[in-house]
Amino acid sequence: MATEEFAGPIDYLVFAFDRGADLGTGLLAVLERAKEGIVEILDIELVGRDTDGAAVTLPLADTQTATGLDPAVFSGLQSGLLDAEDLAGIADALEADQVAVAIVYEDRSLAVAAAAWATVGGAELFSGGVDVTELHDVLEERTGS
Repeated sequence: MATEEFAGPIDYLVFAFDRGADLGTGLLAVLERAKEGIVEILDIELVGRDTDGAAVTLPLADTQTATGLDPAVFSGLQSGLLDAEDLAGIADALEADQVAVAIVYEDRSLAVAAAAWATVGGAELFSGGVDVTELHDVLEERTGS
């Protein structure tokens, strides 16, 4: 988790699936990265829509997995960082027969380097994400494509 010396960028990822899709391989990949310390899962939700179209959270344990992964390993990670407005926005983007996995996570991939720099007196000044569209536009300008 974030420390006084270093906090990795906090980000989110939302993927939509047809109901009944096998989410096991992707969930296993997330779990492996968390075990390796590359990411820390701050919130994970399975989001659907009720008969009126309103957002509902569903138990991850209800997902299909052919990988042998028990989605119950994610129980307790629903922290509420995704609030009602977030969930409604996700549900609005879903088709009637879809669900979405939404993950809020801290990128810890440079935590070891940050810890090493902190031991020699370094202090984090800034961190954050880069807008992919903006990056693409800048690269196109530079390459003339």
